Amino acid sequence: MEQPWHSWQFRAVVSCLWAPTAAWVMAQPATARDLQLWRLNPATNQLEIRTERAVQPRAELVYNPTRLVIDLPGVVLGSPPISQNYGGAIRQVRVAQFDPQTTRIVVEYAAGFTIDPQQVRFRGVTANNWLVQLPTPQQQPVSLPTPPPPSSPSTPSVPPTEPLQIRSWRADGIGFLVFADRPLAEGSYTIRRPWRDRMEILLSNSELIRNFSPRRLELRRFGGDRIRAEIRAQSNRQVQITLDIDAQDADWQVTPRHDGFVIVPSSTAITPPTAPPRPQRPSVIPAASAQTPVTTIQRVDLGGRELLIQGDRTVFYSVGWEGNRYRIRLRQAQLDGNLREPRVVTGSPLSNIEFRQEDDQTVSILLTPAPNFRILGPRPLSAESFVVQIQGVNDSPTSAPTPIDIPPTTTTQPPSQPVPRGRFVVVIDPGHGGSDPGAIGIGGIREKDIVLDISLQVSQFLQQQGVQVIMTRTTDIDLDLAPRVAIAERARANAFVSIHANAISIARSDVSGLETYFAPGRSSRLAVAIHNSILSSLNIRDRGVRSARFYVIRNTSMDSALVETGFVTGAEDAANFQNPTWRTQMARAIAQGILNFLNGR
Repeated sequence: MEQPWHSWQFRAVVSCLWAPTAAWVMAQPATARDLQLWRLNPATNQLEIRTERAVQPRAELVYNPTRLVIDLPGVVLGSPPISQNYGGAIRQVRVAQFDPQTTRIVVEYAAGFTIDPQQVRFRGVTANNWLVQLPTPQQQPVSLPTPPPPSSPSTPSVPPTEPLQIRSWRADGIGFLVFADRPLAEGSYTIRRPWRDRMEILLSNSELIRNFSPRRLELRRFGGDRIRAEIRAQSNRQVQITLDIDAQDADWQVTPRHDGFVIVPSSTAITPPTAPPRPQRPSVIPAASAQTPVTTIQRVDLGGRELLIQGDRTVFYSVGWEGNRYRIRLRQAQLDGNLREPRVVTGSPLSNIEFRQEDDQTVSILLTPAPNFRILGPRPLSAESFVVQIQGVNDSPTSAPTPIDIPPTTTTQPPSQPVPRGRFVVVIDPGHGGSDPGAIGIGGIREKDIVLDISLQVSQFLQQQGVQVIMTRTTDIDLDLAPRVAIAERARANAFVSIHANAISIARSDVSGLETYFAPGRSSRLAVAIHNSILSSLNIRDRGVRSARFYVIRNTSMDSALVETGFVTGAEDAANFQNPTWRTQMARAIAQGILNFLNGR
C-alpha cells in the first residue's frame, strides 16, 4: 500500500511491583510507535508482547550466557534501548532496535541456569498480541576443572623467551578470539579499567605479525549494543587491546586457550579447550503458528560461471559477505531432503559451498570463491529461481557465463493474446522492499514479499507473450519512488504498472477487495483493463477503479496504473495471499489485463 507510515512517539514507563516472587515491567502504550507494550512476570514465567500491527514472532536460544532472543519483524521500537534487571534465574530483559525493521527482546538468564527450547510456547491472543510461556529455568550442574599437578621442584617452569606471535583476531558472538602461535601464559598480561566505558589489556612479551589486519573490530551483541575493540603494538614487545564497552557492563576477563586466548565478559564461563571447539548452533524454538508457505529448495547446481538456486515456489533471498565467504540467505525456505549438493572440482570458480539450515524457515548458502575469481551477485531467472554470477579476475566484462537449463516448475498456462515480440515495453513495479516492508497483515505477512512474488510472475507471463518487461526491482531491495519513475522514463515504456497490497486497521478484518488506481486527469484505460481482467479471473470483492495522486502514476508520462491486489489485513484476502496458486492466478490476470490494453481491447 503506497502511503506513509504513521509517526508515533514512544514513552517507556517502568513499574516494579516488588513482591517476594513477582515483578512486572510494562512499556505503557500511550505514545508508542509499533511496540505498544511488553511485560514479564518472573513468577509465572510469562512474557506478553503487544504491537500496533500484526507480527509473527521468531525466537532462538543462545548460550554463554543463556539468552532467549525474540525477534519481532516489521516492528519499530521508536525509543532508545530498554533494559530491566531482575533477581533470581532471570537476570535481565533487554529491548532494542536490532535492525531498521526488527525489534529484538532478549531474556537473559543468570549464570548456571538454562531452559529447554522445545518448551517455549507462543500463543496468539490476536494477530498483534502474543503471550510467550517460558519454561521453568533449570540449574546446570557445575563441574570444576581438574587442577594441574604441582610442578616438580627439580624442574621449575621457565617462561618462554620468544615473544607471543599474535596472528589474527575476530569477534565471535559474545567476545573476541585472539589467535597466536601458542596459549597465552598466565601472568603475562594485566587488565585495567581506567573508565567505566573502557577496558585495557596489556600483553607483555608479545608482538603482532607483520601486516596484521584488521586493527579494529566491532562486536554487535544481542540487545543491540556494540563493543568496539582496537589492538596496537607498543614498545618493548608489548601489545595493548582496548575495548569501548557499556558503562553498565561487568568486568571482562581473559581466558587462555590452545591457540591464543579469548576476551569475554566475566559473567561468561569458558573452559579452556584441549581441542578446537565446535561452534554450537542456536537451539530452534517451535515456530509461532507460522502460516506463510515455505519454499523447498530443490536444486543447487554449479555450471560454468553460474550457481543456480531453484525452489518449488517463490524464493525470497538476501545476499552479503560473512568474512571471506559470500552468504545467500533464503527466507521462508527449507532444503529438500533429496537435494544433491554441487561438486567442487579442480578449476571450479568456487573452492567451497556450504549449506546451513539455520532454523525451520531459513537456509544459508555460503560460497568461497576460488583464487582469481570474484562473485558478482545474483541474477533472477523467475520467481522460483536465480543464479549467482561468478567472474574470473582476468575475464573481459562481456564474457558470457555458461548457460544452465532451467526445467519448468509450474504447468500454469500463459495468458492468451500474445503481441508481436519487441513491439511493446512494460515496466512492472513491485511496491516497497528492503527496509520498507510496506503493510504488515494477518499472520505477519508483509506487503513487499507478496507483491514481489506476484510481480515476478507477471513479468514471466508477459515475456512469454513477446512483451519486453523491465522491473524496478527483482530482489528485496529498498528503492525510493523517484528512481522507479526514472526507470520507466528511461525505458520509454508503453505502460507502467505498480503492484501493491492494501491495509486498514487489523481490527477491520472484514474489509477485503480489489482496488485499481489511475492518476487524476489521465486515461483510466490501463487501470480498467487490469481491474476487469482480475474480476473475471478471481473470486475477489470489487472496490472499484479510482483516481488518486500516487507519486509513481502521477509522475510517469506513459499510461500507468497502481493495483492494490487485496488487503493483507482482510481475513479473505490474507488467506488468499498465503496461497501460492492464488498469487499465480492474480499474476496471470494482471498480465492478461496488460495484454488486453496493449492490444486495444
